[in-house]
Amino acid sequence: MSEPNTEWDNVPASRVLPVWRELVRKLSLEINELRDKNQTLKAEVERLTAFTTRTIIPNEELQAQVERLTKTGDDMACWITIIGNSLTCWQIEEWLRAKKGLPSEKEQREKQIKAAKGVQS
Repeated sequence: MSEPNTEWDNVPASRVLPVWRELVRKLSLEINELRDKNQTLKAEVERLTAFTTRTIIPNEELQAQVERLTKTGDDMACWITIIGNSLTCWQIEEWLRAKKGLPSEKEQREKQIKAAKGVQS
């Protein structure tokens, strides 16, 4: 059995060889570009991995610290309530506002004053 004829079978080697050389040259350039891009992407992955590691660990530590401070604040508010010191009732209210993410009474007053001044201007 013979192989099927292709359009290149009848073309002289002297004409085919330059075409193939040019094709190989172009493919080699493309391979080199892809390798360079691959190296760039690997470097970017390493940079982002290092950044993520530096960011996540402190974030976890901060979250743990917030949890500890919140628990301690709750315990203090509870003890102040048990002791019954009326001078600190406003502090407990401020603590509860802060836990909810609300601004303090002082911050709210300052905001209202700024807003009123803005309207008067």
